[in-house]
Amino acid sequence: MSGKKRGDDLLGMTCPISRRDFVNGALVGVGAALAVGSGAPLQAANAGAFSPSGSAWNGFGGLGDYAWANGNTEAVMNAAHAMRDGAYDELPTVSIEEEVDAVVVGGGFSGLTSAYELKRTLKPGQSVLILENHAMPGGEAKENMFEVDGHRLVAPQGSNGSILPSGRDWKGTRVEIAARYWDDLGLPESYDLEPLAGGAERYNLPHDHFGPMLDEKPYSVGYFFGEKGWVKNPAAAKFANTPWSADDQVQMDDFFNGRRDVLTGVKDVDRWLDSMTYAQLLRKAGYGEVVERWVTPAFACGQFGVAADAVSAAAVSLLGFPLTEPPAPAGQSGDEVKDISFPGGNAAILRAMLRKTIPGSLPGPESLDTIVTGNLDFAALDRPGQSVRLKLNSTVVRVEHDGDPRTAGSVLITYVNGGKLHRVRAKTVIMAIGGWVCRRVVRDLGEAHANAYARMNYGPELTVNVAIRNWRFFDKLGISAARWFEGLGWHVVVRRNMVLHSGQAALTPDSPIVLTFYIPFLYPGQAPEIQGSLARQRILSTPYADFERQIREQMTAMFGAYGFDARRDIAGVILNRWGHCFSAPPPGFLYSQDGSDSPRDILRKPFGRIHFAHSELSGRMNMMNAMNEANRAVREARAMI
Repeated sequence: MSGKKRGDDLLGMTCPISRRDFVNGALVGVGAALAVGSGAPLQAANAGAFSPSGSAWNGFGGLGDYAWANGNTEAVMNAAHAMRDGAYDELPTVSIEEEVDAVVVGGGFSGLTSAYELKRTLKPGQSVLILENHAMPGGEAKENMFEVDGHRLVAPQGSNGSILPSGRDWKGTRVEIAARYWDDLGLPESYDLEPLAGGAERYNLPHDHFGPMLDEKPYSVGYFFGEKGWVKNPAAAKFANTPWSADDQVQMDDFFNGRRDVLTGVKDVDRWLDSMTYAQLLRKAGYGEVVERWVTPAFACGQFGVAADAVSAAAVSLLGFPLTEPPAPAGQSGDEVKDISFPGGNAAILRAMLRKTIPGSLPGPESLDTIVTGNLDFAALDRPGQSVRLKLNSTVVRVEHDGDPRTAGSVLITYVNGGKLHRVRAKTVIMAIGGWVCRRVVRDLGEAHANAYARMNYGPELTVNVAIRNWRFFDKLGISAARWFEGLGWHVVVRRNMVLHSGQAALTPDSPIVLTFYIPFLYPGQAPEIQGSLARQRILSTPYADFERQIREQMTAMFGAYGFDARRDIAGVILNRWGHCFSAPPPGFLYSQDGSDSPRDILRKPFGRIHFAHSELSGRMNMMNAMNEANRAVREARAMI
């Protein structure tokens, strides 16, 4: 046995799990989908293009509906790259198959919100068509599902964590629109968490993934320093137990507690912050490399996908990171908000909206369990005669006015479905997809909009969900959150999920759980406009098996001495690759320095009968801003139907 083969065997790479459950063919994948009652027959028709089966790049996709849509699949990526490379620049004449009042391009939060809002005021006989290029709607608001030792486990692919709407603004994000949807959709404002037992009650387990990334004090956190091993709760020790220098320890303690101030006396704070990167702001406060290295992964995974020297400090202020707002007065905490995180992330919110927008799309009782884990009725999405229809696996390749954009009465939309070109005419179009695609799809885009899109940068992210049979090794370490500084990834937590149904079993260190790794690939020091491209190349050029091996090696290096055995304890690994996960606004994108319209101001204006709705236009890509941008676009579009 070769050394690599022997190593793979010890890591569990040769066990009949993860990608090897889907060897050489769609039949196995369809069987797994049927086992959980999904709409497998319709999905099987697309198995050759969208199934993870037989693809060394996609790998294992899990169970249920989302087994066919783990991140940007190989088919989706290839279609996007074909568009980038000009494959659809010249097309044969395609007859118009149907006419609708409005087309929404994209089935993520901005797209589905647009359709939901349009439906509210449709007149009899009017119709909306949503065209979605993935095998499942949701954009980055999707789930992964595992079954481990008889336990069904759900984890987020991307979009995750929402502020509980309170009807007020929060750090520049308008909340009242999301608050209205919360009521419309019957979503909970309070919820119970899994009961704890078997020693798990010793920990303050977070209910979300992001809390411990910055605010470590409430949790039991371990830092792993390679050969130096683990240190526990360094923030509580003012970082004196770390191998960092005394000066770096002071800097970390100051940063962690928000002690330094660079904003006092600054006029027009937002515009001033937008004149520099966040790394430059850190330097103004006297922070050095250790602080920047500590905060950058959280900064990248939380919103931007690139390093601190590639993003405007004004954009970072929308997250409330240190230095972007004055320190709170002594004895007074910052702006307190309540948040919520469903087991599969914000997919639950999108699924609730889909159920309301297209009746019958998510059958089952009115319950959280249905919303989070129920199977879609795929046939219900595109029934003739519905006021709103959604076509999956439909990649829009051309959007252009039927004539001069200034006077045209309609827009022509060409898309690919089932390997064939289709064409539809609409009175108006809402582009609810990312700018990196939008600027290529809208073929007659005006110069001002095209130049504004050219100013936008994007950062990728890899979300890896690892199902494990127990988390006893965390318990032996006495931690519930881990952070490290070398290798693949940087942070992971043991999460306490909300209760979805009565009689839910207690969470113990012997319970199977999913560990969610949010992984950026960072290139500080490189030009802001290429950092995302370098990271994207790494994510897209690495086969599934290589990433899986790196995850298993990383976990073994950190936890092997505490009883973790990758071969025995890992029950499955799912990769979710998001090539353009985040917008990364450079300085000057949000606020013009010369009084003219900023790029985001330009992109919020319609171009003829085409409207642009995506959260990236706000400078912060998240669910609530997607809803806000969609509402703006719909207000413009309604006048045209």
